[in-house]
Amino acid sequence: MSRVITFFEAKDWEKEEYLRRIREKFGERFRDFEISFVPYSLNKETSKHHGDTKIAVIYLNSLVNEEVLEDMKNLKFVITRTTGMDHIDILACKKRGIDVANIPFYASATVAEHAIALMFALARRLRVAYSKMKDLDFSRDGLMGFDLFGKVAGVIGTGNIGSHICRIARGIGMEVLAYDINPNKKLEELYRVKYVRLEELLSSADVIFVAVLLTRETKHLINLENIKLTKDSAMLINIARGPVVDTSALIWALERGKLQGGVAVDVFEGEKVLTEATFLKEICPAEVLTKALQTLHLFHYPNFMLTPHVAYYTKEALERLMDNVVGELSHYLMYKFSSKTYGEYF
Repeated sequence: MSRVITFFEAKDWEKEEYLRRIREKFGERFRDFEISFVPYSLNKETSKHHGDTKIAVIYLNSLVNEEVLEDMKNLKFVITRTTGMDHIDILACKKRGIDVANIPFYASATVAEHAIALMFALARRLRVAYSKMKDLDFSRDGLMGFDLFGKVAGVIGTGNIGSHICRIARGIGMEVLAYDINPNKKLEELYRVKYVRLEELLSSADVIFVAVLLTRETKHLINLENIKLTKDSAMLINIARGPVVDTSALIWALERGKLQGGVAVDVFEGEKVLTEATFLKEICPAEVLTKALQTLHLFHYPNFMLTPHVAYYTKEALERLMDNVVGELSHYLMYKFSSKTYGEYF
């Protein structure tokens, strides 16, 4: 019986890097596995071709649901090369005895640094400045920024990424408010973070950072109702997941002079339509296409900035990611099944 590990959404450069790390970790046992790398995502169309896969190493645009699992009868373990797991039906996997792992810590500080970079970019009107320079317009019109020292940072979600945002914001002299269903006492002690209700955070913060996981409860956590609470001068930065912030609410706010400090997103609704060419070959739900168009509409506002889901994308973070993925493989195979040989397992 084949012993197949399949890496989905794999870039050409990743193959050699992963193989080198696996060889170093597994030694001679490396020969026991058939390891394949494919450029496409795992979904209901591609799953038909991977019925022999025992371990699937997926990425952001893959989808593991009932339909996919029905095609992959031999699947035993799923590793997602992401922190979030909203693209995996955990209950469906559990029902079939399939274990699931994510990589939660590899880019926590990295993403937080990107969030802070977006804050500085909005505060100093860098999008407008860059556009003016391309037109050789050296006037200062539209370029007046504002200080961040002494301002209030509101951090929604104080997990791994949110905690680093609190640390950095405090370090540059900002007061830090936070909202989380599980307050972190250490943040209160280290950085004088004050936990408040979401409504109080939205009405008090000069800079609002969205850093929560996407769940049923957090979808459209920022919406048409509560965005009305924000200061007219506030800015909002989303580095969590696109659907945590309702794009319709952002349009409503910007049209009415709210969030004049600006809106910056690294994640956004309709993201796959805009960033993955292959996604356009699929039949897209009308709601997804609408959200993608709404995101494009936001570019009409000069105080809007978008980066294409690259907050995690640094050399160091990707090296940590690869090391952690190989570590998960090793842990699963060498410890969970320590009472069996690889042959018995497969």
